[in-house]
Amino acid sequence: MREMAILKPFELKARLDQPAELALIDVSEEGEFGLGHLFRAVNVPYSRLELLIRPLVPRLSCPIVLVDHGNGIASLAAQRLRAMGYGAIEILDGGTAGWAHAGYQLFHGVYVPSKAFGEWVEHEFDTPSIDAHTLSALLEGNEDVVVLDPRTVAEHAVRHVPGAIACPGAELLYRFGDLVPSPQTLVVVACGGRTRGIMGAQSLITAGVPNRVVALADGNHGWTLAGLALEEGLQRAYGRASAQGASMARERADAVLRRYRIPVVDRDILAQWLRDNDSGERSTFAFDIRAHDEYQAAHLPGTRSAPGGQLIQATDQWVGTLGARIVLVDDDGVRAVLTAYWMGLMGWDVHVLRDHGTATGATHHDAASAAAGKSAAITADMAADMAARVVREARRAEVRAEEIEPSLAAQQLTRGALAVSVDSSADYLSRHPRGALWANRARLGPVVEAAKSTSALLLFSVDGESAHLAALDLQERLGASGPAVQVVRGGMEAWIEAGLPVDAAPEDRLAQADRIDTLYWAHDRRRGNLEAMRTYLEWEKHLLAQMAADGVQFTSSARDERPVTSAMTKD
Repeated sequence: MREMAILKPFELKARLDQPAELALIDVSEEGEFGLGHLFRAVNVPYSRLELLIRPLVPRLSCPIVLVDHGNGIASLAAQRLRAMGYGAIEILDGGTAGWAHAGYQLFHGVYVPSKAFGEWVEHEFDTPSIDAHTLSALLEGNEDVVVLDPRTVAEHAVRHVPGAIACPGAELLYRFGDLVPSPQTLVVVACGGRTRGIMGAQSLITAGVPNRVVALADGNHGWTLAGLALEEGLQRAYGRASAQGASMARERADAVLRRYRIPVVDRDILAQWLRDNDSGERSTFAFDIRAHDEYQAAHLPGTRSAPGGQLIQATDQWVGTLGARIVLVDDDGVRAVLTAYWMGLMGWDVHVLRDHGTATGATHHDAASAAAGKSAAITADMAADMAARVVREARRAEVRAEEIEPSLAAQQLTRGALAVSVDSSADYLSRHPRGALWANRARLGPVVEAAKSTSALLLFSVDGESAHLAALDLQERLGASGPAVQVVRGGMEAWIEAGLPVDAAPEDRLAQADRIDTLYWAHDRRRGNLEAMRTYLEWEKHLLAQMAADGVQFTSSARDERPVTSAMTKD
């Protein structure tokens, strides 16, 4: 086995202060990650490592530092990444515990840099807000007020402030003229908590709309904590942008582009930068920040879908390489500009594609029709968590185990084979093959023990891919003398389509300590737990102080002119 390069915490801290590219990857499972991680770390759970890593770290020569929770998973991850062709891999000495022992901060929660950035924007720009009771009185009095919800349409459809219009963050300026025709209307931007409400309100203010614009203080959580009821279902959503509305939005976006000197590139430069991902010394990410169905209708080759509001809300779900170059694409000259403005202040080397219109082809988006048939299913408490999750781009497993058809797998189970689900614990509890065990790739000990008394192991996963990764590890641990390890072709979907028996299980079937892929901290805040809401809001408000204690910060001044940085003058 190749010896692993070990990096001391103080060495990593110094590296993070440099502008050079670095992929800081925490390979712990989501629950472990959420209970404490480095500020800039990107979570790529070992259970899905090979499926997720390439979209996040596209350049094989990019330096990578792996972090775990002291359980040795980083060493296993390094082996897997080297097999994929990644070369410059180091492991943080002592993992997260070693980092904390060295006197550095560990952060709770997810999307931490993006959440902290929202708090920084409110502090830096003095973003105005309105409390829940004041807004409620205005709505009850039929005052001239419009409430815009900048979350995804799916999130909005679960619960929202009564009367709110679904309009995801990147769409706010583009649709503003049609949704708010009168300059006298008070505009309130209300999200689930704080971040997207702050960002949405400040985006409109920065773009120079004539209205008074405010964020709803603490969003839906603040509304609920004030004793007010939320509305359910998709009642109101943005539609097509009119020619006049789009023209006004372009004028405002062009003013932002000029004032803040946002860099632009053309398609030839973008194509060259993307080729550098294979052989160059810089990594480039190209994101189409329009709504996902617009992207599916037509998009520029080499771009990936990352709707703008979500890209700011959860940047680490799309970009895993610090110091990388980012190019944003739209077809209207509006949505990419505002997103680029904010990402520049977050510290990214970001550019806007100049010839946007011909890059994608003109498309029209109507949120109501796009969501038709979906909102009715998004009503239960569990759906709130599902709607809020960012679906990450995953690739096909390169190393594949022997596959078996569901019907043959069912026969094998009657002869003593053991079914093992390697889905997320939540998916397992929701549905799994009758009699199946649950296991996580990072903790396969119980399966190895059970394998001593079975003739074969049959692995299941919803995506049909994660099972191949677990199979690789099991084959190595069991050796040639162990039972056969096979993956059920098509996973759970194929099993169900074949009419084979499926079971569900109550929450207490799996101990919380074993569910390392589930973050229990403030986990039920979307299900009405008031104390969890308070905990979450206080966490968000404390992030800037914790950043200061860790010695990290965003751009120091942004109100008037963003200074031209070295990132803007390269190439």
